[in-house]
Amino acid sequence: MGCLMSRDELDLAIKGDLVLPHGIAKDAAVGVQNGVITGLYSTAETPSAKETVDAGGLLVFPGVVDSHVHSYSVPDGEGFEHSTAAAAAGGVTTFVEMPYDAGNPTTNPETLQEKIQRVKRLAIVDIALLATLKKEGPLDVIAPMVELGACGFKLSLFETDPDRFPRIPDGILWKALPLISAHGVPVGFHAENDEIIFRLIDEYRKEGKTYPKAHCETRPPISETISVLKLLEFAYWTRSRLHIYHVSHPRSIHLLQRFREDGVDVTTETCPHYLLFHEDDMDRLKAFTKINPPIRKREAMEEMWELLKSGHIDMVTSDHAPWGLDKKQASNIFENSSGAPGLETIFPLLYSEGVVKRGLAPVRLAQMLSEQPARRFNLYPRKGHISLGADADFAILDPSCRWAIRGSEMRTSAKWTPYEGLMVQGKVVRTILRGKTVYDGKEVTATAGDGNFIPAGKG
Repeated sequence: MGCLMSRDELDLAIKGDLVLPHGIAKDAAVGVQNGVITGLYSTAETPSAKETVDAGGLLVFPGVVDSHVHSYSVPDGEGFEHSTAAAAAGGVTTFVEMPYDAGNPTTNPETLQEKIQRVKRLAIVDIALLATLKKEGPLDVIAPMVELGACGFKLSLFETDPDRFPRIPDGILWKALPLISAHGVPVGFHAENDEIIFRLIDEYRKEGKTYPKAHCETRPPISETISVLKLLEFAYWTRSRLHIYHVSHPRSIHLLQRFREDGVDVTTETCPHYLLFHEDDMDRLKAFTKINPPIRKREAMEEMWELLKSGHIDMVTSDHAPWGLDKKQASNIFENSSGAPGLETIFPLLYSEGVVKRGLAPVRLAQMLSEQPARRFNLYPRKGHISLGADADFAILDPSCRWAIRGSEMRTSAKWTPYEGLMVQGKVVRTILRGKTVYDGKEVTATAGDGNFIPAGKG
């Protein structure tokens, strides 16, 4: 403590238990000037400040960096207006926005530039943007989109829609992956095998097997693991920076471990729904837990926790996909949309289920929710940690507060949650973005335009 970059009066001082990269500094303080962290102190040494936040007895985490958010993939009126408000209330100060916008995917410099301007007009937290490619290219869009600040590319091995969310052919991947890698950004994938899945769904429909758990049965673990294995081979031969989105099964993590031993640069994420639900919950929650890939058996869910605690899973993201209730009511499970809202709940859920119930260290939680996503998507050292020179982004959590999750109280447009009524311990009581309070524990206090577009650094 006592580390100081400037001796001028601070704009802001926050006193509490700081969750730093390598440990918790109890009864400490962090100083902020011009939106940047400029000092770390013992409380007795804290300089004078224009504003002081007394977070005594609370945990001051780095602002969460959620690297998997869909604000426009869901054509139901979410937009940055709702998603960034939900983020602020959940302690998320930066998120990485997916490129699969309904009707207008981010496939060229023009659509990326338009989305950058939308961030600047509408966002109340900071946003980084991914780009994607059309099914057959062209590939000459890669360089200019990286120059505009795209933090990576999101592609798919599963074809949800040939225009908005296509399966990129292997021949295109063979050419695209080295080009993306040469520009220093990662390429992430939705890893599911659509040939297996579509054939099974067709068979189940013909046989009238449309009950909730049929969603899991028609997307067996091999439909994920065979796609992960293929991508790992691509990454091995092209030397690309690979990221696997929303891993649902431990077998996928075991494959990653083996390829890391061969020098493959690969990171992965899982999501709260793969840690809190198993496929028997489909009978109770029905389409509320219809998500791609699907939730798995209880044994797989428990092993995912062990892999997370041991550091073999790099990060946890929300995969926020806030479909309206009308897209989740069909009795035929295949007629419902896939995805669930999660921006506002990811941080308290992981604290409650991970730290409180399973002994996960708060520092490890900060690494997987903030530092690792920021590092992978080239937002570090500006984002993701409480250190000198980083943006003054904080999520202050009351570790003793118990509360029930209610969809009606969420800021997302969806107004439902698969975690309805779940009691959690740990509540966000303040969110601070670049030194400014954007959520005060009850209300979102920021306004449109307070958030910034965060271009990726090169690394």
